[in-house]
Amino acid sequence: MKITPWTTEEAAYLEANWDTMTYRDIGEALGRTAEGVKRKAYKLRRDAEVRPAVRLPESGYPRYDKPLERTGDCVILPDLEIPFHHADFINRVLDLACTWGISQAILAGDALHLDSFSTFDRNWKAEHKGGLDDKQKDEAVTFVQKLPDEFRDEGVQLLERIGALTPDADVSGEMGEARKVFRLLAQAFPGGIDWVMGNHEGRALRIFQSPLMPSELLVQVNQGNNPLWRTAPYYYSHLDTCAGRYQIEHPKSAAKTMPAALANKFLCHVLAGHSHDWSLRRDLSGQHWAIAMGHCVDETRLAYAAQRHTTRDAHRLGAVIVRDGYPWLLGEESPWEGLKRL
Repeated sequence: MKITPWTTEEAAYLEANWDTMTYRDIGEALGRTAEGVKRKAYKLRRDAEVRPAVRLPESGYPRYDKPLERTGDCVILPDLEIPFHHADFINRVLDLACTWGISQAILAGDALHLDSFSTFDRNWKAEHKGGLDDKQKDEAVTFVQKLPDEFRDEGVQLLERIGALTPDADVSGEMGEARKVFRLLAQAFPGGIDWVMGNHEGRALRIFQSPLMPSELLVQVNQGNNPLWRTAPYYYSHLDTCAGRYQIEHPKSAAKTMPAALANKFLCHVLAGHSHDWSLRRDLSGQHWAIAMGHCVDETRLAYAAQRHTTRDAHRLGAVIVRDGYPWLLGEESPWEGLKRL
């Protein structure tokens, strides 16, 4: 059956008369069927309905798309796990950074260990060692230095035998030791420090069973009012350099392929912590660094890591200094004195 299109004049006649005439009468006037007129009237009425477009309000919840950003040369310290940090290795990194004039740092997650917040099984512990606390040690050293030469060496040996007081294995003891280290880190990096979140910081979330602002951790280590310290609710941050962007990561995955996979995904250089693996690779394109930085914790101080052997690959101490856009991956065998001359 051939369908005759409606003309503009016919449509206008229909609109002008549909309130006063029946569809049959309009159809007879136009030479059309009552059913055809009805369908056209329905379409014209539907098209004539002007409805305002629906607009949803913006969500009142925050967008998580503004991680910390830093620019230029920087020291990246992964997995410090203070107060179980590896002081000797970190001090070598700090010495090199000072020689190179690097004044800013990024703590790449797990800056705090928070052993007291751990939900894992408890570990065997060493005998509690007595000794001197920091104040007592300073007073004793000051006294020994005043002794005559023939007694001074004997006094130093005595202090070494007494040793330092073992910190209490509770929240107060752990945080007290951590505050000392954070105070010194603040002195080492006057250009500022960014603190990326890690799974160990996440222990606080599990203990309190409540969302927390990362700035609460800064308060606990006495850096809450220090404008040079920054933190944010992200497990990564950005470092922009003359050689492109570095993404500082503390991801969920600890796989050996993780840094390259992230570099492939985000099309940028990746410096990753968390795995305690130490490796330097490129992504599939060959354009981006994909580095597992190792760790800065002294694993001989971690009972669960040192008391019982596993078949996992050995972990390695490590850190990175990004200088003029190039990532210097540092490790236990780095030629420290040679690097200082560069």
